[in-house]
This record gives sequence, structure tokens and C-alpha cells, in this order.
Amino acid sequence: MPDTEKATLYYQNKTIRYTIRRSARRRTVGITIDTQGVRVAAPRRMPLEQVIALVNTKARWIADKHTEFKSRLEPRKRFVSGEEFLYLGRRVSLQVQSEDSPPRHRRGRSKPNSSIQPELFDFNFLPTKPRPKAAVALKGNVLHVQADVSSMQGTKEVRKILEDWYKARAEEVIARRVQHHADQLGWRMPKVLIRNQKKRWGSCNAKGELRFNWRLVMLPLSVLDYVVVHEMAHLKVLNHSPRFWALVEQIMPDYRARHQALHELGMGLYW
Repeated sequence: MPDTEKATLYYQNKTIRYTIRRSARRRTVGITIDTQGVRVAAPRRMPLEQVIALVNTKARWIADKHTEFKSRLEPRKRFVSGEEFLYLGRRVSLQVQSEDSPPRHRRGRSKPNSSIQPELFDFNFLPTKPRPKAAVALKGNVLHVQADVSSMQGTKEVRKILEDWYKARAEEVIARRVQHHADQLGWRMPKVLIRNQKKRWGSCNAKGELRFNWRLVMLPLSVLDYVVVHEMAHLKVLNHSPRFWALVEQIMPDYRARHQALHELGMGLYW
């Protein structure tokens, strides 16, 4: 009997695909619905028909929760001034400044083609693709973005600039947190990679490389730290056995509360 199987739930006019993962340690069936979709954990020897029957008894609840999570994941941002974004758990307001904005004048002197002071911008920030007219600056609770928004592609341009900025910040912040915990534990600093993962917050492979979702930098540092510790624990135990969770708890005694916070906050990070 395979450890992973696919099945489909039909409820009213909804069709919901889900994954069944089996484990020799499980004695009951558990259902999880989150940003990764619907997942069912089942005992290894339980017949597939019995698992499906148990899932079907929860059809209404699954359909309602699935719809709720799906709606939260749908892109809702318009990437215009006044919208709120998250950075390390705090809300910041987007302020988009067009390259084509008219210059401001004061006492007869011309200002540069921007109503935002140039020193606010992080011109050391290099997006993944060269954008000589783009700049990003976080000043207090305002996230300034300077970009060419004159064309029909303006919204996409602002979105891409923001994503590049978040990725750059994630590389910096997450690497520092991994280094912090490595120093505390006396471990060697592992290789850290930032990725655009759709269904994972992080991962660790047999080579000892840690991969993290760039969206983590939107979360409070305490929640981001949980993901860091979780993946670092995989450097020692490459599974989710009791030994693994014991190690996580040893490093971070309150990991359960942080894990719950990740579950509650994480689904709102996808644009």
C-alpha cells in the first residue's frame, strides 16, 4: 500500500482533490486544510475505501473550509498607494511614486522628478532584473516605491518591484536568523536559499541545504524563527519523528504556539 495517494471529494457542486498520507504511527484519520490544500493523514493499514468514507462524513466542513482558504489565497492586491502590506509582522502602507510625476518647486528652485526625497530610497537594492528607474524605501510605516507606472503594465511593474524587494530582505533577515541559531547551538552555518515556494514555508535536503519561502519575511520575527528552527532541526533529523519534535522543543520550547500562529497568519501572505 503506497504511503501517498490521491482522492477526490464531491460535495454539491464542488470537486475537491486531496492527498492521503499514510503512517505506521497513526491510529486515527486526521484532516488538515491550509495553504497547501486538503491533506488527510491515515494509518498505513486502513483500507482506502474506509479512509474515503470517513472523509466523506466531513464533506460539508471540508467544503466550507476549503472555500474559505481559497478565497483568502486569491490575489486581492491592486498595488496602488494606500494599500497595506506586511513586513516582519507590522503593517506598512504602500506609496507609489511615478517617474512621470511633475517636479515640485520651492522658492524658485527645481526639485528632481519625484516628490519623495531621493535619500529615502534604497538604491543599493538590486531587483532580480535590472530596473534603473525603480527604487524602494521603507520609511517608518510607509513603503515607498518609485517606478514607471505610466503604461498599462504599471501594476505588474509595482508588484514585481515589491516582490524583488521582499526577496532581498528575506535573504538578509533569514540568513541572519539561521546564523543566530547556528551560533547558539554551536552548529556549522548551513547554505541558505530563498525560493518562491507555492506550497512550503521551508525545506531541508540531504545535502544540508535550507530553502525558505521569501514570504516568511512578512511574518512576525517570532513566527519566522519557528520555521528557521524547524528546518534547522532537519539538519539533525531528516523526518518528523518524535525525535525530531523533541529536538525542536529543546531549541524552542514554545514552538507549538508559534506553529499555530504560522497556520493562522500564513494563508494571508499570498497575493
